[in-house]
Amino acid sequence: KQGKKKQSDIGSFFAPVKKSKVKGQSEAVEPSKNDLKEEGSNVPAELVTPTDVSYALGKPIDNEGRTITLEFPFATITNVYVPNSGQKLERLDYRTKEWDKDFLAFHQEKEKERGLPVIWLGDLNIAHKAYDIWNDGAKHLATQAGVTEQERVSFQEQLDAGYVDAFRKLHPEAKGHYSYWSQRAGNREPNKGLRLDYFVCSPSLFSDESEAVVRDSYMVPDRLGSD
Repeated sequence: KQGKKKQSDIGSFFAPVKKSKVKGQSEAVEPSKNDLKEEGSNVPAELVTPTDVSYALGKPIDNEGRTITLEFPFATITNVYVPNSGQKLERLDYRTKEWDKDFLAFHQEKEKERGLPVIWLGDLNIAHKAYDIWNDGAKHLATQAGVTEQERVSFQEQLDAGYVDAFRKLHPEAKGHYSYWSQRAGNREPNKGLRLDYFVCSPSLFSDESEAVVRDSYMVPDRLGSD
């Protein structure tokens, strides 16, 4: 009988990815449970204690209280709820021409200022690619917030500025992995959803020299809040 998955402790994000030789080639090997347990107990408290917390970006978009930024010794992390473009796309221009650009500029400035990687995570209100929505290609999607061409292009511009969609980096061809389902339409059970929630980060976090390690995640099916 297969055991239930358990939440890893904070140490699993700092345990180094080891290397092994397989047929003459160097391949990354995930650490064992014992490795993670040992690393978890050895993570210095100061490494995971923020040195600064702010609720504003110093940009015109600060008026809605949508961000919390924490500065750690290994990276800057922003939890964000990106504005929805609206049922009638009344906020589409604000979202793509102001919010997205100011938000990107903040992280570029912060990365340069601190010399450390940046991470932003949360509800980004964008289904970026065809794989990120269950019914991609449906005619009505051209005017549906979160999947318009303008929003997709704007998000791609953020990535092209030098950042990585962590899930797509780990799973470039994955389908059917969503984070939002219409409760009104009962779409959770048939998995008719959209991937609107992301971790975006500096590519240096995927390097072998990174102090923090990007690891996979999962949802626990019998706990709806786990997503």
